[in-house]
Amino acid sequence: MNDLSYSIVVGFVAFWTLSLSGLSAGQELKDIPPCDHPIFCDGPVLEAVQLAELYEDSKTFVDMTLKESSDTVLDAFADIDDPTDKAAIEEFVATYFEGPDLEFDDYEPTDWKENPLFLAKIKDATYKKWAEDLHRLWFTLGRKIKQDVKDDTDLYSLIYVDEYFVVPGGRFREFFYWDTYWIIKGLLLSEMYDTVRGMLRNWAALIDRYGKILNGNRVYFENRSQPPFFIPTVNEFYKATEDRAFLAEMMPFMEAEYTFWMNERTVEIYDESKQTNHTLNQYNVRMGKPRPESFREDRETTQDLSEDEAAVVYAEIASACESGWDFSSRWLGPEEDAPLSSMRTTKIVPADLNSIMCLSERAMVTLHNVMGNFDKVLEYSNAVKARISAVESVLWSEDAGTWLDFDLETGEGNNKFSVANIFPLWARCFVEDENGGVTNFETKVLEYLLNSEVLDYPGGIPSTLVDSGQQWDYPNVWPPLMEVAIQAIHSINSDEAKTIAYNLAANWTSSNWEKYDETNVMYEKYNCNDGTPGSGGEYIVQDGFGWTNGVILVLLDKYGDTLESTGDGSRLLTLSPIVLLGFCMCSRLIGSGRF
Repeated sequence: MNDLSYSIVVGFVAFWTLSLSGLSAGQELKDIPPCDHPIFCDGPVLEAVQLAELYEDSKTFVDMTLKESSDTVLDAFADIDDPTDKAAIEEFVATYFEGPDLEFDDYEPTDWKENPLFLAKIKDATYKKWAEDLHRLWFTLGRKIKQDVKDDTDLYSLIYVDEYFVVPGGRFREFFYWDTYWIIKGLLLSEMYDTVRGMLRNWAALIDRYGKILNGNRVYFENRSQPPFFIPTVNEFYKATEDRAFLAEMMPFMEAEYTFWMNERTVEIYDESKQTNHTLNQYNVRMGKPRPESFREDRETTQDLSEDEAAVVYAEIASACESGWDFSSRWLGPEEDAPLSSMRTTKIVPADLNSIMCLSERAMVTLHNVMGNFDKVLEYSNAVKARISAVESVLWSEDAGTWLDFDLETGEGNNKFSVANIFPLWARCFVEDENGGVTNFETKVLEYLLNSEVLDYPGGIPSTLVDSGQQWDYPNVWPPLMEVAIQAIHSINSDEAKTIAYNLAANWTSSNWEKYDETNVMYEKYNCNDGTPGSGGEYIVQDGFGWTNGVILVLLDKYGDTLESTGDGSRLLTLSPIVLLGFCMCSRLIGSGRF
C-alpha cells in the first residue's frame, strides 16, 4: 500500500467534506428522513409506537398494514391525550393496524420441477435427500404481492412489484438485495428460470422508479441500497440460459445501476507514487433520522448526543446497513468495545464492495460482447483496468499479504482479518498470470489465510476475528462469505489451494447438515466453533433461510460427486494447515527460482 492522500466523495461533496470535520454535517442531515410515508418513515406515530416497546423486534410495527388511510390514522393519534401512555398506544395500534405478513397471496411457482439435473450429480444419498428438501423450500419462501398493495399504497410499507419472488425468511418478509444473489444461484440450479426472470424484472422496476435497487422492497429502505449484485446476477442467469433477448431487456437497467454506484458512491484517492487519482467505491447514505425498522435501537445509540451529532451517527449506521454487514467492527471506532455511536462507515473504502464492482465491470465486458456493443466492451475493459490498478495501489498490502479495507482518515489499511479482505481474489480483481500460473497475490493470500488460522474452525470461517458482540464479527460464519472464500481459494491454479477449498466445503457442508438433521431448519448464520446457530446483533438468529439454502445447493452441485455425509469420507483430502503452508512456501520458492 502506497503513501496516499484522498480528496472527496464525488457523489456527496458537501456531505463528505463536512462530515470529516464533524461540525455542520448534521445541519444538512438532521432533516433528511429515510423516506416520505407519514407513518412508516418518520413522525410522531412512529416515535410513539416504537418507544412504547410493544414488540421485541422494532421491525414488526413498520411491517404492519394500516386499516384506514394514513390521514385518518394521524387524526386518531392526535386525539390521544398522552402519547407516552403504553396502554393507549397499544389500543391505538390494535385499532388501526393489523399484521404483519398480510400483503401476500397464496401462489405456487409454475416452473418448479421435481428433479432438476443437479440432483443427479450428488452421489451421497443423505446429501441428495437434503438437497431435495432445500429445493422444495422455494415454495415456503416464495411470495406474490396482493393487488391491493398496488392499488392502495398508502396502507403499506411494502413496495409493490409485479412478479413472484423469494424472501430470506423469518423477520425478512420482503426481498433483500444482496441475499437475492445467492438465492438466485440456488434457483438457477433448481432450473426455475421463469422465477428468476421475474425477480430480475422486480429489481429493474426498482431501478426504473428509484434509480437504484433498494436494500429491500419496503418504503423505509428508499434511501439506501445494498452490495450491488444486479450485474453479476444477470450474468449468472445468462450463463445458465443464454437468453439474449432477456439480456437485451436488462441491459439499460444494468447501465443505470452501474451509473448510480459510480455517481453517488465514489471517492477519489490520490496515489503519490503514481501521481494519479484512483476512483473507488464506498457506502455512503444521506439520512439524518433513525431507521424506522430499528427506531428504538438507534435512539438508544444516540441518546447522549446532540441532534446534529445524532444525525451524523444515523447516516453512518444507515451506510453500514447498506454494506450488508450490519454491524461489524469494520465500521466501528478503533477502541476496544467501541459503541455503535462510533460508527464511521463513510470513512472506509471497502475491499469487498470494490471487488463486487470489479466483478460487475468484468461481467459488463462479457455481456456487451455478447450483444455486439463493442464501444461498451472497450469502455468497461478500461474500467476493469482502472479498477485493478486502484485496488492494487490502494487496497493491496504486500506486508499483510492481502487486500485491506482502506481508512480515509488514517490513510492506512485496516490490518485486522476480515473475509472481505479476500474478495478481490474471488472477483479476480488483479493482474493474472498470462500462462495461468499462480501469481504473487494468490500465493500470499493463501499464506495469509493459513497463518491467520481461520481455516481451522470446525464451523467455518468467521467474518472477522474481533469478538465485538456484533453479528458480522467473530464467532459468526455467514453462508455468502463461506461461498466467496471457497470459490476464491478454488480459483487458485494449484492442487494445494483446491484441496483447501474442498476441505472447507466438505467440513462446512457437514456442519450445516448436522444442524439441519437435528432441527430441520436452515439458519442465516452459524457459530464457527461448533456449528450452532449464530448470535449477536439487533435480533435473534433467523431461519429459512434463503441465502444459506442457495449456498449449500451451490456447494453440493460443485462437490457433490465426492462429498460424503457419514464417516470420514467428506474429509479424505484433509491435510494439516502446517503441511499446506509448507506446500505454499515451496511453491512460492520454486516459482521465484530460489528453490
